[in-house]
Amino acid sequence: MTSSWDMLWVLLVLLLMIGGIVMLLRFVGRRNRGWWVNRSMRSLGGLTLGTNKSMQIVEWNNRIYVLGVGENVQLLESITDPELVAALIAQYDHADASAKSPVPPWLKQWLNRKSGNAEASGVAERGADTSSFEQTLEKRLRQLSERKQQVDRLLSDSRPADRTEEP
Repeated sequence: MTSSWDMLWVLLVLLLMIGGIVMLLRFVGRRNRGWWVNRSMRSLGGLTLGTNKSMQIVEWNNRIYVLGVGENVQLLESITDPELVAALIAQYDHADASAKSPVPPWLKQWLNRKSGNAEASGVAERGADTSSFEQTLEKRLRQLSERKQQVDRLLSDSRPADRTEEP
């Protein structure tokens, strides 16, 4: 009888130690994140497009760059308007902070049932902020792409005229 209690005690202590180590590693990882990362450049996310190919969104020097990464790195778009960059970064930071909540989503839902709908509206607002950031970024990228196509069209229209004037 005592050996089974001893075995349970050992397992309980082992689980507590493992849990403590995991919590310590998370704490240290969050505290030291800025020490190893270049503070002037920050990755805002990425999308895998295929094997060894992706699209990355990077903030650097108060600008947002959309990069195509594959065999080489190519600049797809850049957002340099300071007001737009500040607004997008603020929305990203707000969405990122709410996404890294220490409370799991299933526990939030359970707490919402207990406390009523007051908290539920806050969760819905945070989801709207995330989608508005994505929508704003997509809209701006679409505008930049259209502007680039217009410039390419104007350049291609002016090239044949230049060639005809040459002897």
